[in-house]
Amino acid sequence: MKRLSLVVPAVLLVVFVAGAGLPWAQSPSRQAPSASSAPLQAIVGQIVALFPRVAGEVIEVQGTTVTLSIGKREGLVPGAEMTLFREGRELRHPKTGEILGKTEKELGRLRIEQVQEAYSTGSVAPGSEVAAGDVARISAGKQRITVTALVAGVRDNVVEAALTEIVEGLNRSGRFQVAMGDQLGVWAAQQGIKPEQFLEGKGLVEAAARFKVDHLLALHFKTVERKPFVEARFFTPPSTAAAVSSATFVPSSVRAAASPRERFSSGGDRQPPQPKQRSLLARILGGELEAGSYSSGENSIPLKEVGRFAFPILAMDVSVAPKDQIPRVVFTDGEKIWLYRVVERALEPEWTYDERFATPGKIVSVQLADLDGDGVFEVVANRYHPDPQILQTSFILRTKDGKPVTVAKESGQILWAVDAAGEGVKKVLWAQGFSSETFFRKGQASRVVLKGDRLVSEAPVRVPSTFRATGAAMANIAGKEIRALAYVDEFQRLRITIGTEETWRSSSPVGGGSFLKLELLKTSTSNRSARSEFFNFEPVPVAVDLDGDGVDEIIVPQNQLEGHMGIVFRGPAGYRFQSVNSGFEGIITALGAIPGENPPSIIAAVVRFNTFLKSSGETQIIMTTGD
Repeated sequence: MKRLSLVVPAVLLVVFVAGAGLPWAQSPSRQAPSASSAPLQAIVGQIVALFPRVAGEVIEVQGTTVTLSIGKREGLVPGAEMTLFREGRELRHPKTGEILGKTEKELGRLRIEQVQEAYSTGSVAPGSEVAAGDVARISAGKQRITVTALVAGVRDNVVEAALTEIVEGLNRSGRFQVAMGDQLGVWAAQQGIKPEQFLEGKGLVEAAARFKVDHLLALHFKTVERKPFVEARFFTPPSTAAAVSSATFVPSSVRAAASPRERFSSGGDRQPPQPKQRSLLARILGGELEAGSYSSGENSIPLKEVGRFAFPILAMDVSVAPKDQIPRVVFTDGEKIWLYRVVERALEPEWTYDERFATPGKIVSVQLADLDGDGVFEVVANRYHPDPQILQTSFILRTKDGKPVTVAKESGQILWAVDAAGEGVKKVLWAQGFSSETFFRKGQASRVVLKGDRLVSEAPVRVPSTFRATGAAMANIAGKEIRALAYVDEFQRLRITIGTEETWRSSSPVGGGSFLKLELLKTSTSNRSARSEFFNFEPVPVAVDLDGDGVDEIIVPQNQLEGHMGIVFRGPAGYRFQSVNSGFEGIITALGAIPGENPPSIIAAVVRFNTFLKSSGETQIIMTTGD
């Protein structure tokens, strides 16, 4: 029987100062470090020293050796990386005449090698255009740091506690933004690079190019003399020479914090320790999910098949109706729509919508939403047909006398319902224009309301430039009072944004499966025939609180590997992404969740396609029982 297993290797923990595409951490509380954590803070201090807020003038260039007009008295240290610029013309305000600054041309990077009291020397790449009079500086802006792992033989809680000390120290300096980059550890393991080799710089250049890394702090946790030990190396690619090289035992105070002892008040009754129920998040990440298992063993999450259908389910949504508090499931095979109640972990049919002979096209999405506030769900759906005379249509269904009725139709817009207020029910409707050239009008959306049988646009919605109205959900993963948008972009990367600002992006692909591929016919430049371009409708991420802390986690199918899911959650150093193998034998076309006190129930649609074009197959609806 297949067991869920982590794709993340148990060998490696690395910290990056990274560029775009990596998850930026939220700053933890600015609590002063204890004296007993000094060895770890010494590593932090060496890194901080590499980034003083300084700028100096190039006074001499000899080959690849550059001499600057700044030195020790300005706080410069060997190993610091500086950016070289050449200043150009002055920029003046057209009305006030105020000098705003000068234009700049970036020339490259300079690595400081020797530092004297009043000057310093460093080296540049051969062929650099640098000359006397140019400027070198270290940006006063925050440097971006990402954390991922190289661990061998050290308990996870000890590593996490040590990492927290280091991350908090870097954040307290005010010079860094910290992130997690577990994907680099996965990549290194896949390349057969051992932790010791990585610390020596093997694979560093390739990794930096692949993951857009600016600076890297590699932390190798291992056991020495039966005690946890950490080696630190700080790199600035493409150089493989470490600017910081340090090693220390993990302080005992940090190890103690990782394993707190039970405390009892003096004079009170000593109560025996009570076993703590592990959260669903911890159990999933710990590999306790068993596909097809009905075992009640403590090391598995009980699952139940609540439905089996002789067709592939292409889209699905799950939500609890506000009026009767009964969970509903809506799904489609592309032609029909089915609505079911979930009662006692079983599906009870409510109605079936079938207009395939009257309305051509494939239904590509279905969502449950309470658009009129009556506590009864409407179903928001989108349909597409490649015929240029039909293309994109959307419609809204309502239940009347136990049957579905169409209350609104819209052409030329893709409708998407969201839980904008965090109430657990989607009540807000967005619309994104359809384009006959690009399918989605990326980066554009408006809020619409249902008035009678018409949809009326109310106001534009601030969304990022890469947003597409497919594979999107809102969550409070960025904080209990903050609503963030999580969506799958055209490159199958999961993005988390607040307004138009991106706060995190996965480096690993998600979604996928190519089971909902739509053809868009474009006019050929020869005007003789049309050419086809294909667009994928991605599975929708699901926001659900898996560990009962009031903050959502995000789960999304990861069909690049059959049966895999991606889970995004907040760790001490920011967003963390884990790929887990559910063990399900098939493509996960959709996920849903029924919130509970703890744990919630997760529902998955798993399809075994039996044709190459994925036009037919069998679907299992599998549900965690919440036990």
